[in-house]
Amino acid sequence: MNKIDKIIDWFRQRKGKVTYSMIHREGTASYDCSSSIFFAVCSALGIKDNDVRNTSNLGSFLVQHGFEKITENKEWTAKKGDIVIWAKRKGVPGASAHTGVFTDNSHIIHCNFKANGISENTEKFLLPLYDWNYEVYRLNEVEKTGWQQEEETDKWWYRNQDGSYPHNEWKKIGDNWFYFDENGYAYQEKWLKYKNEWYYFDKDCYMVHDKWLTVGEETFYFNDWGVCDLNYVRNIDGKQYAFNERGALIKDKIIKENGSIENLKDKKRA
Repeated sequence: MNKIDKIIDWFRQRKGKVTYSMIHREGTASYDCSSSIFFAVCSALGIKDNDVRNTSNLGSFLVQHGFEKITENKEWTAKKGDIVIWAKRKGVPGASAHTGVFTDNSHIIHCNFKANGISENTEKFLLPLYDWNYEVYRLNEVEKTGWQQEEETDKWWYRNQDGSYPHNEWKKIGDNWFYFDENGYAYQEKWLKYKNEWYYFDKDCYMVHDKWLTVGEETFYFNDWGVCDLNYVRNIDGKQYAFNERGALIKDKIIKENGSIENLKDKKRA
């Protein structure tokens, strides 16, 4: 997840969980429009700063930390991550100003009085604010596409060409299938139950298929589609194998020609 995604994710993680307040604006239960932007940027960029900014000095804070003011009172093509500061009069903080961040080219997430917290709205919802003075700031960050690794957790995620990332879904990348969780991280050394079928993803996030795999002390077989069969007898390379209700190989047992299962341990004891 890059810095822009982290800024947006800061807001989304708190949506419905915090309230709006211009008095108690320093978190963690409530924020106003500018303090929420301040804390989101600090979190995403790893900034340690206890001087919580407002709309009158937020712009200079953004420039100080890698943002560029790309326009003032002129139309522009909005991009994900653009931060807009509106003010009835330039440099005026408080109720006569507002700020938010674009989540794509037409939606803005912001902490606001009307929602009594964080909401994500279309830009059209905020059009009246463009009658005020406005400035737009954009982070100077080259967005790489493809696989990305989270520095703090070593987890992997994937950026599409349009800047979006898959989440809660399968994605075929090259010749391999991957599954991404609700936060956009690829499953890694983890089981997935999907439509009553079980799948497993290895340490490199690949869906295991058409092979044997030992997980812990149990051995499993995954078919061509990556499915681990449960309570099943399967012919693999000309040999019959039985699997239990967990899909694990039943060891010390053979399948006889009539289909019955013979326990080798019992045979040895006899």
